[in-house]
Amino acid sequence: MKKESITSRPKDLIKKHFYVLILLLITLIFFSGILSSSKILNNIHYINDVTFQSENIRKYLHESGAFPLWTPYFYSGEPFMAMPEHYLFDLNFLYIFLFKNIFLAMNLAAISYFFLAGLGMYLLAYEIIKKQNAAFIAALIFMFNGLVHRFILGGHLSILESYALMPFVFLFVYRALHKKSWLNNAIIAALFFSMMIYAGGIIFFLYTGLIVGVYIVWNLISGNFKKIVVKAILISAVIGILLFGLSALKLLPVLEFTEMSSRSAGVNYQEYLGYPISLDNLWGHLVNLSSSSGFSGAIGITSLILLLFGLLSFRKKIVIFSILLIILSILLAAGTFAAELFYKLPGFGQMRHIERALVMFVFVTPLIAAYGFNNLVNILKNYKKNIKEWLIFSIVLMVLVIELILLQKFPTSIEVVKPNDIPIVDEISKDSSKFRIATYALSTPIGASGYNYYTQLGIPAIKGGGGIWINDYAQYLAIAQQVAPSKMFGILNGKYIISNREIDDPDLSLKNKFEDCNDCQICEAYGPYLYENKKVIPRAFIVNNAVLLLGNDNAKRDFSYNLIIENLDPLSTVLIRGKNSINEYNIDEFMDFNSVILLRNSVTQNDIPKLQQYVNKGGKILPDLLKGKNSITQQEIADIFKSNGINKELELKEISVNEFAIDLDGEEGWLVLSERFAHFPGWKTTMNGKGLKLYKADNVISAVFLQGEKGKLTFNYCPDSFRKGKIITAATILILIVYLFYIAYSKTRKWQK
Repeated sequence: MKKESITSRPKDLIKKHFYVLILLLITLIFFSGILSSSKILNNIHYINDVTFQSENIRKYLHESGAFPLWTPYFYSGEPFMAMPEHYLFDLNFLYIFLFKNIFLAMNLAAISYFFLAGLGMYLLAYEIIKKQNAAFIAALIFMFNGLVHRFILGGHLSILESYALMPFVFLFVYRALHKKSWLNNAIIAALFFSMMIYAGGIIFFLYTGLIVGVYIVWNLISGNFKKIVVKAILISAVIGILLFGLSALKLLPVLEFTEMSSRSAGVNYQEYLGYPISLDNLWGHLVNLSSSSGFSGAIGITSLILLLFGLLSFRKKIVIFSILLIILSILLAAGTFAAELFYKLPGFGQMRHIERALVMFVFVTPLIAAYGFNNLVNILKNYKKNIKEWLIFSIVLMVLVIELILLQKFPTSIEVVKPNDIPIVDEISKDSSKFRIATYALSTPIGASGYNYYTQLGIPAIKGGGGIWINDYAQYLAIAQQVAPSKMFGILNGKYIISNREIDDPDLSLKNKFEDCNDCQICEAYGPYLYENKKVIPRAFIVNNAVLLLGNDNAKRDFSYNLIIENLDPLSTVLIRGKNSINEYNIDEFMDFNSVILLRNSVTQNDIPKLQQYVNKGGKILPDLLKGKNSITQQEIADIFKSNGINKELELKEISVNEFAIDLDGEEGWLVLSERFAHFPGWKTTMNGKGLKLYKADNVISAVFLQGEKGKLTFNYCPDSFRKGKIITAATILILIVYLFYIAYSKTRKWQK
C-alpha cells in the first residue's frame, strides 16, 4: 500500500503539471535555434542593446564588483542603472552570474521569459476557469500572437520580460480581491509589479497598471459595495506602497534621469501617437496573422472563433471586463479621443507609439477564448452527448498550433560576432592607450553604432543608443559630425573614427581601409575607413587659461558652439559654462578665471563693483562694460583664448565604473577631464577629504580648479536618488522579512497546538 502511494506520486505530479511541461517543450522547440552560447537571436536589439547591457552587468558581477550606477562605454559615459530600459536583478542577471557567458545568459533569459509568459497566463486562466485544457489554450494564444511574433520578439529583452510578468501581476491582484488571504496576495502582486521596473519594462508597466486599476474599479460593482470598497482601498494601498518601496532602488534614479533627458517634458503628440492602427482594417490588426498592415495584435481566426463563443459567457464579470478592456485598447491604439485623453495623464504623455496599447487586447483575449472553448465543448456535448471532450480539445489544439505556430516564422538565429572578428575593430584593439571611438558611419547621434562590440574590449564609445538620451549631448554630436568632427570628437577623447565614406578633414589621418560588410546587422562597425584623429585630447590634463561664460542656458549653449569651433584650443584653454549671473559667484571663485564673457542679463548695476575688483586684480571681461562697451569683437575673443601655458597630461585611473582617481603632486591650474562627470548630479570630487567643485567645460566635458595640493583626487558617482532608493528598498525588504517570520511563527504555534 505504502509502495503504491510512493510510486503514484511521480504520475500524479506529471498529470497535475502535464500542460506546464508541454508549454516548456513547445518553448524549447520554438527557440531551438538559440540553445547555444555561440548563437543569438537575429534581432538588432538583442545583438546591440542587450549585448551592451549584459556586458556591463558581467563586468560588474565578475570584474569590478561595483554596483553598476555608471557606464563609461557609451555616450562618453552616462548613468547605467538609471536608464529606464536597462535591466537589473532579472533572470538575465542571474544567468550571467551563474555562467559568466553573456550570450548564453541572454538566450536562456529569452527562453525562460517566453515560457513564463505562457505559464503566467495558464495559471491565471486556471484560477478563473478551473479547467486545465482551457487554461492551456489561453496560454498558447498569449504566447503566440501577432504582438509577440512581430513586435516583442523583435524588440528588447525588457519588452519580453514585462510582457511575461503581466499575467502574474493580474493573477495575484485577482486573488487578493477574491480570496480571504488578500494581504499575502497583494504583497506578491507588488513583488511581480516591481520586477517589471527592474526588468526595464516601462512600455508594458503602465498598461499593466491600467489593466489592474480598471479591474479593481470594475470589481466594485457588487451588492456588498461598502465591504468591497474597503478591501479594494487596502489592496491598492498595499500594492502601491510596496511597489514604490521594492522598486525605489531603481525607480528613483530612473525618475531623476528622466527629468534630465529627452523625455523630461514628455513627447510631442505625434511621437505619442506613433503609427496608430486603422479602424477600417481591424481584421488585419487584430485577427489576420499574415497581414502586413502595420502594427499587429492578431490572434488568428481560430482564436477569434473561440472568442466569439466566449462572448456567450457575457454574464460573468471577468468577461464583461475583458470586453470593455478590448474596446479601450482599440480606441487607444487607433489614436481616437481616448488616446488624446490619456496623453494628458501622468506617464502616458512620456510614452511613444500608442498603438502598443493593443497589448491589453492581447492580454484579455486569451481569457475570453478559454471561456469560449468551454462553451464550445458544452454546445457540442448537448448536440452529441457521446462526444469526448479530449477529442474536441485535440482538434482545437491542432488547429491552433498550426495557425499560431507552424504557419508563422520561428525566431531566427545568427552566429555571435566577436569584436576581434571585425577587422577594423581588431586593429583598434591593439592600441593600449586610453581613447574613445566615434562611429561616423552612423549618420545620427543615436543608434546601433557598434558600442556593443567596443564594450566587450573595454573601449568606450562617443555615440550611444536606446530610446532616451540627453538632448544637449545629442546636439553636440550632431554638430560635431556635420561641422568639425576632428576637433569636437577630439574633445571627447575620440582618437579613432570609423566611417563608411571618406571624410574631408585635414586633421583626420586615414589609417587604413578594411573590408566592409553591408549585409551585417551593425554594418557601421565595419567601416571600412579607419581614421586617426590628430586633434584628440588626453583623458586628463592641466591648462592655465580658463574662460568663464555667463548667461542663460540657451544663450551660453549657442554662443559656446561658435567659440569651440572657431576659437578654442582645448589643449591650452578651457571654456567653462558658468551660472546665469555674476551675483552667484563670490570674488574668490571669480578670480580662478582668466577671462569672463558676459552675455545678456548676466550683469546688474549692483555687480559693477565686483567686476571692477576682478579687473583690478588682472581679470578680463568681454564686453568691457567698465569702459562703456556692449559688444565683442572677434579680435577680443581671439586675444582671451590665446595661451602660452603648456598643458601637462595626468593619468586618470579607473578604480571601478563608479570611481576614478588622479595622483596629484602639487599641480596648479585647471584640470580638464574628457569625462561628462559635471553634467550629472551625483558625481563628487574630493581631495584629502575636502570637496572640490566640478565645472561643465567645453560644452560636454568637465574641469576642476587645482590649488597645488598633493594627494589623491577622487571622482565618485553615487547620486542622492540611489542612496535614498537603497534605504527605502532595504527598509521595505526588512519589513517583509519580519512579516514572513511572523507568518512562519504563527503557523508553528498552530501546529504545536
